[in-house]
Amino acid sequence: MRYISTETQSFKQYGNIWEIVKMLKEVGFTAYDASMFTDGVFDEILYVENWEEKAREFRVYTDDLGIVCNQSHAPFATARKGDAAYNAQMIPKINRAIEVSAILGAKNCVVHPCNNYTAEENAALYKNFEETAKKTGVKIAVENMWNWKQGSPVATNAACSHHDDFKKHMDLLNKDVFVACVDIGHAEMAGLNTSAAEMIETLGDYVQCIHLHDIDGVKDNHQVPFTQKVDFAKIVEALKAVNYRGDITLEVAYAPLKTPKELQKPLARYLAEIANYFKDKLDEE
Repeated sequence: MRYISTETQSFKQYGNIWEIVKMLKEVGFTAYDASMFTDGVFDEILYVENWEEKAREFRVYTDDLGIVCNQSHAPFATARKGDAAYNAQMIPKINRAIEVSAILGAKNCVVHPCNNYTAEENAALYKNFEETAKKTGVKIAVENMWNWKQGSPVATNAACSHHDDFKKHMDLLNKDVFVACVDIGHAEMAGLNTSAAEMIETLGDYVQCIHLHDIDGVKDNHQVPFTQKVDFAKIVEALKAVNYRGDITLEVAYAPLKTPKELQKPLARYLAEIANYFKDKLDEE
């Protein structure tokens, strides 16, 4: 079964995570992305003493609602080049996010590479999370990133920002544990010399999940599909070409953040219809 889901953090004006997920179920989403961002809606589960109990309680709640957690997103930045103190305190946080993801039922947990590491350095970084992933059965999803240097009019290279570098990262990792999450908008940013379709086709069956949103072609502005400049027909074609069997997960962050609370449920209903549109396109023979 192919689920439709959306990230949860951007609906924080609507209420707490219990209220957000209930609303997503009511408007037609069949799954939710557990967005475990720093200072986020999942903090009440992640960072309490009885976190396992709270996570299990939330799982029972979502099971009763009839909505599943199809994927999650670990806190970021995962690591900062040259900042050993920061990096050391992030390792247990990300391992905790993977453990909570397993309790919630997520198949994949997105863990960013360090933007400014080489593929080899990121492979060493990911070793810190591999044992937890094996223990829990949650796959770690690597995401394509981007940088923006002062004075530049467009994005500049980062880990996995180009399709060849992304594949190099994946080829160095344990295929039983690591998969690729293609962020459609990131791949479409000017200056990175790639496209979402080319990235998907290069990665092939590494692609197990996606972040779907639209951008203006320059900045990472996470907007509603079909409102900006991304050519989604090419992306659907590429996903079908690699026999993509994953879910449709939206990451339309800025639209809910800028929408009044009273309009967030109607917006979510529209987003669910968009996600279903993509699901139907991919399921067409």
